[in-house]
Amino acid sequence: MKIKQHFFLLLLFFIFNFSKAQNILVFDKNTNEPILEYQLEITDSSILKNNIITNQYELYNFKLFTVKNSDYKEQTKSIFTKVDTLIFYLVPSILKLNEIVVSANKFYEYKKDLPRQIYSINQKEISFQNRQNTADLLENSGTVFVQKSQQGGGSPVLRGFESNRVLLVIDGIRMNNAIYRGGHLQNILRIDQNTLNRTEVLFGGGSVIYGSDALGGVLYFETLKPKLNSIENNAFYRFGNVNNESTFHYQLNLGFKKWAHILSFTNSNFNDLRQGTNKESIEGDSIYNRNYYAGRINNRDTMLKNSDPSLQIGTAYSQYNLMYKLLFEANKKTNHIITFQLSNTSNVPRFDRLNQWKGTKNYKSAEWYYGPELHFLTSYNLNKFVKSKLADNYKLTLAFQYIEESRNDRSWQSVYLNKRSEYVHVTSLNLDAIKSIKKNKNSIHEIRYGLDGQFNYVASNAHDEHIKTGAITMIPTRYPDGGSNMVYMAAFVSHSWEIGKKFIVSDGLRFNYVSLNSKFNNKTFFPFLKNSLEQNNTALNGNLGLVFNPNKNIKIYSNLSSAFRAPNLDDVSKVFDSKAGEAIIIPNPNLQPEYTYNYEIGVSTIYKNIKLEAVGYYTQIQNAIVVKPSQLNGLDSAFYNGLNTKVTSNQNAQQAYIYGYNVQLSIDLWKTVMLYSSLNYTYGRIISNNNETPLDHIPPMFGKSAISFNKNKLNTEISLVYNGWKYLNDFNINGEDNAMYATHKGSPAWFIINLKAQYTLSKKFKTQLQAGIDNITDIQYRIFSSGVSAAGRNIWAGVRLKF
Repeated sequence: MKIKQHFFLLLLFFIFNFSKAQNILVFDKNTNEPILEYQLEITDSSILKNNIITNQYELYNFKLFTVKNSDYKEQTKSIFTKVDTLIFYLVPSILKLNEIVVSANKFYEYKKDLPRQIYSINQKEISFQNRQNTADLLENSGTVFVQKSQQGGGSPVLRGFESNRVLLVIDGIRMNNAIYRGGHLQNILRIDQNTLNRTEVLFGGGSVIYGSDALGGVLYFETLKPKLNSIENNAFYRFGNVNNESTFHYQLNLGFKKWAHILSFTNSNFNDLRQGTNKESIEGDSIYNRNYYAGRINNRDTMLKNSDPSLQIGTAYSQYNLMYKLLFEANKKTNHIITFQLSNTSNVPRFDRLNQWKGTKNYKSAEWYYGPELHFLTSYNLNKFVKSKLADNYKLTLAFQYIEESRNDRSWQSVYLNKRSEYVHVTSLNLDAIKSIKKNKNSIHEIRYGLDGQFNYVASNAHDEHIKTGAITMIPTRYPDGGSNMVYMAAFVSHSWEIGKKFIVSDGLRFNYVSLNSKFNNKTFFPFLKNSLEQNNTALNGNLGLVFNPNKNIKIYSNLSSAFRAPNLDDVSKVFDSKAGEAIIIPNPNLQPEYTYNYEIGVSTIYKNIKLEAVGYYTQIQNAIVVKPSQLNGLDSAFYNGLNTKVTSNQNAQQAYIYGYNVQLSIDLWKTVMLYSSLNYTYGRIISNNNETPLDHIPPMFGKSAISFNKNKLNTEISLVYNGWKYLNDFNINGEDNAMYATHKGSPAWFIINLKAQYTLSKKFKTQLQAGIDNITDIQYRIFSSGVSAAGRNIWAGVRLKF
């Protein structure tokens, strides 16, 4: 689609400056916050020097003009005499189809032109919702399901896909690396929601644009951009009683004519999490109670009685995030951005493992925690507008990431603490370009193409530490001790064809090459392994979509796409004692990529004050990787750790399907009252020998309904967040559904009621008071597949300052 001067970020680079200028000021009517992103349409103008998007214009003799922003209701004014400053106050609106998104093709475009389901959360909504972390922000949306194994965790599920089958992207840089595992992850918490300009969820296969891992979709996070000609301080503090949360955030924007800096810091401390006390949702089951916890008395591990079983002792952790960005705008067509991001945590207890019993008297583990999880990212981004036959705009992104992770565990009464650490270095390069070709007013082509490259290097070490003497003993590493590397390379092209004003055809193709190389130096523990392991894979992905817009208030679309996930280091090279003394997982260099084939159809429509969005989808899964019995040197067992142990390996041995739907309803009841509701259903099954069994990671039916009141300085919301039943016969017992953490019937249905309010105390200094009560009825519940109970009643408060 031709970008008809609609996107503020693109068009800012084409702004002309005039000596005689008229100021346009646009504000949020409720908060009095300035709105910098808007579109101006002018009619009945006898002379118009520059009809483009900016905050300054050279206008003469105009009569009528309209200010628009996709998050607000448009406002039109008639002016017959020239004035120096025009001021607009826009009212927020949820009834819109012309929302601007970036995740679909890496360039800004209208959501209504895309044959995809995309859900977005803007900065204003992130600030108002004010959740404890990014995982909670996504969960609160009612469109993303989130699993937790510990308080310092959060594993998003998109259309039945989780962990390494969902791609995380920040500022165009993929976060998924060579050791992203199956099961459940917590890497989403490395992203600081307080630095986000927007969050977008791209549902369904996204491999044509983003490559490997985007089977269920893409979680795209765009951080704040430094503002030129602006000096601004932002700070907030938040406290919550359910875990004695204490969060402090400070942000400074220092902008000049061509240079701008933004510095952001967030520090959060979370004590042990208290679950709800109202057990109605679990029908009398008390398995969620934390009746005991592990302690050490007289050099012996001891089961200690918990005086408050609702307090989940062993869930506390802390985290800090730091971000610095430097913007240099060389001219209106070229800008450069350098970014530094750092995230680090304290030790994060793995609560589900600490709460597992060995028999009926003792826990299996006396200690189990992730060591400090460090994520450092630095990047350089060049954004340049040109007028050539090859491109109108191109982006170059060079990035480096460094990640440290560790697992630390000690069995009950053991004096040895197992420590396994991983160090990951990731270097990436992305080049993306876009070209618009207008054949005539009824035929516009837009071509996007690019090159991707990523290099991963992984080092792994492990040892036992005697908790009394400090003596060190070597133990098997999780990944090859000689080091491993993975290379991702790809080229892609996507194309859209705007046929008239009603039809848009989209298509795309991507070729991927992935290689892996691992070395095993010390084979003391695994004498049966070869010295090295190599693997090379290729994949071809495509998509075809159609959008039909019969009028500006209706969008009907369909989409076909394929996606893939290349086996990574965790799949191919990991040697893992999955069941001590019973089975061992050995490397399998013959693994092939997993594939999905996705079919999607949807509709979005606005009728008067009602907006309805509905989408249905069906996904076929081919060559899915699962653990199955294997052989080593022709034998089904190997002598390992003093025992004859069954041999297993990851294999492409699973075919499955998933289907489901999402429905979202928004109603503008009055000018100040909004109603929103979302409902999600997913069904998945594995096909094997003409039999069907449950596919893991399939969430129960879930959603959210909310009613908000927004007038002048006050903004309030009361919401209902809910999950349906997930009965045991729908659990994948051999997969990652964690039936051991459920009740005797499965994962019970539940709903919680949340209330929040925000009041703008001072418009001059932009002081906002925020408060809320989550889980008002103090329901005790546990999200499906989670090993830790959700928060009980949480009374929280915060204050925001902008000066």
